Amino acid sequence: MLRSFLVSFLFIASYQLSAQNSNESVLEEAITVQFSGLSIPATLRQIDKLSDVKFSYNSNIVPRDIKITNAYFNTSIRTILTEILGEANLYFREVSGTVIILKRVYSERKIVGQVLDDVTKEPLQYVNVFIERSTFGAATDINGDFQIENIPDIGFNLVVSYVGYKTKVIPFNYRQDVENSKYIIEMKIDPVVLESIQVVGKARKRFKRDERKLLKRFTTEFLGRSENAKNCVIENPEVLNFEILDDDNYRVTADAILYVQNRALGYRIGYLLEEFRFENGLKLNIGSAKFQELEVKSRKRYTKWEIARDKAYNGSVQHFLNAMITNSLDKEGFELNLVQYDSVTSEYTTPLNPPPANEILTLNKTDQEYLYTLHANSDVEVTYKGEYEESAYKKLYRSTSKSGNYKYTDKKVKTSIALTETQNLSSYQVFGVDVTDVDLFQKSIIFFLEDDTPVGFPGQFKNPRDMLFGGWWRWGAFSDWLPLNYKPD
Repeated sequence: MLRSFLVSFLFIASYQLSAQNSNESVLEEAITVQFSGLSIPATLRQIDKLSDVKFSYNSNIVPRDIKITNAYFNTSIRTILTEILGEANLYFREVSGTVIILKRVYSERKIVGQVLDDVTKEPLQYVNVFIERSTFGAATDINGDFQIENIPDIGFNLVVSYVGYKTKVIPFNYRQDVENSKYIIEMKIDPVVLESIQVVGKARKRFKRDERKLLKRFTTEFLGRSENAKNCVIENPEVLNFEILDDDNYRVTADAILYVQNRALGYRIGYLLEEFRFENGLKLNIGSAKFQELEVKSRKRYTKWEIARDKAYNGSVQHFLNAMITNSLDKEGFELNLVQYDSVTSEYTTPLNPPPANEILTLNKTDQEYLYTLHANSDVEVTYKGEYEESAYKKLYRSTSKSGNYKYTDKKVKTSIALTETQNLSSYQVFGVDVTDVDLFQKSIIFFLEDDTPVGFPGQFKNPRDMLFGGWWRWGAFSDWLPLNYKPD
């Protein structure tokens, strides 16, 4: 009886991550046009003049050597675009009247499966099935069936989430055959989550005074303090549970999917928060994210998102790991240094003359495609020379150390500073300058809890419990996250 009630309840309570489609499409407008040896950008400009269609695209992805010589009489714009863009491996999609042109990455990989209750074997409807930290996903239909197409040729984790059931994470490696199989996924009821759902169903959850204070702290630490964080909103904080550990330390879990709207980068993110822990100035964030693009209202807004996404990627953990995998740290603007504990000053320091990067971190291939093992001999400082730290970050975290020889990268981490590519600064007092007046490259710290940790491509730590982050990577936090399938132009 309980199980029948639960299935009925979940049918109503479940939320499907899905894109919104417009009922009316400018692509159905019919025009008459003739192209006589025109480049693709020129054909788009001509279509723009003859119709109400507006285009948005990055000029770098559109080849200019392809010439179009075709005539169309009373033909829909959709048909015309399909033909002329197909010759350049491009495709398009319409968002609120604007046609966005994208580069096509061919992939025939797809996953077909069915989700069932593990006891009754009944199909579960509207289950969220998605590739972890990506824009690829689907929801099960009335028969519990799902299909995810155009999966990139990479290793990935398939996440299966349903209210009241224990979340499943299923790893797939690059060479795993997903084409000729139908995966049957059986879900187990989670009694703890079920109980919390029934309580919340009776009355909207209200936070106590201490919980409201923790929510404010959590929001700041979870979303971060960067400019992007100012444009992020947690939509349903009522799903959060808070636990005070001791002093200023706390832990947060969630009863259901946590939804975050990131208006700075143009995503709505459904986040399965397993555990967020703030302890001794450092934080641990474990969970799975599903990205969905927000509806764009103008080409200007989409262009701003493209610029913001590119900036968020540059210098990020994702960027750093991709550079490690492609052996291009120098080219991508990264430098490594050792982080060591000084028992005399009780501080973390870095040597002014570090060993080569390949002696600080080593990346070894495994027998699985696109899966590596990262080996660290100590904690590591990562400097990104492509961007400078924000002044607000420097004011909050930078100060003189006890010894006067190093500077804070974080409240708990002190390191030397690179003023330029060739000059290191060990004491600002020598030069008579203030830290807030100096342009400093972005510095982050990786505290390794395990000497060896798995890394996947695109750049991701497969076991986030193996390390903690300090410094700049802590500053942006969740507000700077991008889908793993994001590729900067």
